[in-house]
Amino acid sequence: MISKLVNIGTLEPVFICKVLIFITVKNMSQKLNSAFQVLIVLMLILSIFSGTATAAAGLKITLVDQTPYPAQPGEQIRFWIQAENIGDGTLNNVTVQVVSDGVFSASTSESTKTYDNIYAGSKVYHEYIMYVASDAPDGPRDLTVRYRANNTSNWIEQKFTVNIGGIVDTDNRGTLIIENVTSSPEVFMPGDEGIIWVTLKNNATNQTVSTSNSSTFMMNARVQSADMYSKDNIIVTSEAVNDLGIIAPGDNISIPFRVSIPEDTVDGTYLLTLNVTGSSYEYNIKRNVEIKVDSSGIKAIQSKAASSSTAGKTIEIDIVNYHQGTVRGVSIVPVAEGMSFYPTEYFIGEMKADDLYTAKFNITQGAGDSNVEFKAVYYNGDNYHEDSITLDIGPVVKQSSGIMTYLIYLIIILAIAAVVGHFYLKKKKGISLIDWLKIQKEAASEKWKSRKEAKKDKKSDSKNE
Repeated sequence: MISKLVNIGTLEPVFICKVLIFITVKNMSQKLNSAFQVLIVLMLILSIFSGTATAAAGLKITLVDQTPYPAQPGEQIRFWIQAENIGDGTLNNVTVQVVSDGVFSASTSESTKTYDNIYAGSKVYHEYIMYVASDAPDGPRDLTVRYRANNTSNWIEQKFTVNIGGIVDTDNRGTLIIENVTSSPEVFMPGDEGIIWVTLKNNATNQTVSTSNSSTFMMNARVQSADMYSKDNIIVTSEAVNDLGIIAPGDNISIPFRVSIPEDTVDGTYLLTLNVTGSSYEYNIKRNVEIKVDSSGIKAIQSKAASSSTAGKTIEIDIVNYHQGTVRGVSIVPVAEGMSFYPTEYFIGEMKADDLYTAKFNITQGAGDSNVEFKAVYYNGDNYHEDSITLDIGPVVKQSSGIMTYLIYLIIILAIAAVVGHFYLKKKKGISLIDWLKIQKEAASEKWKSRKEAKKDKKSDSKNE
C-alpha cells in the first residue's frame, strides 16, 4: 500500500478521490483500526496537494515588460513574460497562459505558450498579445497568468498589476530626451556590481508655447516613472522609481539603477530596456541601454631577461591593462618563497585600456627556485579583483657579503702587482721578485740593528756623565 501511495501524486484529482472513497469503504468493511483509517485518508489528501504542487514546482513567472506603458483603453498591448526554472530538476510540458477577462482579452493562439522542457536554472521568454477593453477604467488592474507542468491538469494562477491610462498632464508639454548614459564601472567584469546612471533632459527651449487657437501651454516635462529591466542574464536590482516630478525647460535629472553581473556571464554587449513614463502616453520613452562585459584584466609580461650582479638579481616586467575599461588602484606584488624583493610592492594607480607600465624589482637577498609570482591587485569600479602570473627568472643565489667582496678584489690587485713587479725587476736589475724581497728584508734588518746599537750607545754615554 505504501509503495502505491508514493506515486499517487501524479494521478488526476478525480481519480484520487475515487481511490480515497474505495479504500475508506474497504477499510471500514474490514473493521480496521480507526487510527489507521485516519492515517490513510491524510496520506491520500496530502498526495492530492503534492500533486498540485509538483505540477509547477520550481517555476517562477515574471512580467518583465509591457508595451505600451501604461496600457491604453481600446488598444493592443504586448506582455513579455519570463518563465524561470528555479528548482533542481527539469520541468516538462510547461504551459503558460494569459487569462482573458472583462478588461484584457486574447485569442486562443495568442494566449498560450507551451515549452517541451525548461531545464534547471534556465529562463524562457514569450510575448503575449492582448487587447484592452475600450471602456476599461483608468487605474491599476490585475492581469491573471496561469501555468502548469509535468502533464498535470492543475493550474496555478498568479496576478500582476497593469496600469491603464494614468496621469495625462496636458498642461505640461515639454519633450523628454535621454541626454546621457554612464556606468560605474564603465565596462563590467563577471561577478561585478555597479550603477547605471541615466540622465533625462527636457529638450524644450522656451518656458511656454502658444497654439493656433491662442492656447498657451507650459513646456515643463513631467516624469511619472522610470524603470529598467533585462531580458538577458544581467540582473537589475533597483525597483522602478515613481513620481519624479517636473523638469523645467533645459534642465535634467539623473536616475541611478543598480545592476549585478552573474559570475557565469560571457563576454559581450548586453541590452537593458529603459521605460520612462512622461506627461502622457505620447511623451513616454522606451530605449535600449547598452552595457559591456569583459573578463580581461591586468597582465604582467617579462620585458627582458633578468640581469645578475653582485648585489643580486634585477627583473623588469611590463604591466598591461587588457580590460576594455579603466581600472584603478593597480598595484603589483612579487611573491616567491625564500626571496626578498625591493620594492616589496610597485604602485601604479589608474590604468586606462591598453595602458602599459614597466616595473623593476631587485632580489636583494635569499635563495629560491626560478619561479616568481606577480600579483596584480586593482579595482573595477568598487569591485576588487586580483590577477596573477608566474614567470621563470632563472635560479637565484644568496648574495655575498661586502667584506668578502673587497678581500677578493684586494687579493686580485696584489697578485697583479706581484707579477708586474717580478717582470720589472727581472728586466731592469736581473733579479727575481723573491730575491729582491730578500735583499730588502736584509737591508731592513741591518738598518734596524744599527738603530738599536745607536740607541744603546746613547744611553751608556748619558750614564757616564
